Amino acid sequence: MIRRGFVIALAASLLAAPAWAKPKVSADTTPGANFATYQTFAFVNPKPPAGMNPVAYERIRQGVEQGLTAKGYSKAEQGDLSVVITVGARDKTDVETWGRFGRQVDVHQYTEGQLSVDVFDTKTQQPLWHGQATETINPQKADPQKVEAAVTGIMAKFPARAGAN
Repeated sequence: MIRRGFVIALAASLLAAPAWAKPKVSADTTPGANFATYQTFAFVNPKPPAGMNPVAYERIRQGVEQGLTAKGYSKAEQGDLSVVITVGARDKTDVETWGRFGRQVDVHQYTEGQLSVDVFDTKTQQPLWHGQATETINPQKADPQKVEAAVTGIMAKFPARAGAN
């Protein structure tokens, strides 16, 4: 009976696992920033950084562009807003001790990826908004679903233009 309950609990947790696999998203806006005065945007870095998968970068850039247009902004050659995309990764190690007197040790090594979107006023070059997402990644192969979840999460926090749908 106990074993059956364990199996059911394990199955339920595995089915719920995709709900855990969401990136950690945060955003910050410069105090007093008035996004109603902005109408257009342009990317400062439309090309991928050296060594990055260009398809993955284009997926990110298109997602950010779609997010901004959905918020009521238009893409332009020289926009009112300058958008900077930054992608990075770092290896991390978590160490957990347990058991009697902490004699048992579990070590978990993984790579944490970070996607940041920064928006500046093009004329004054003052920062207006910063959004970022972090998630455990496989640095050898970008997961399109994780990329999409990160971009969608970040852009959901971007302020809509006044009067936009």
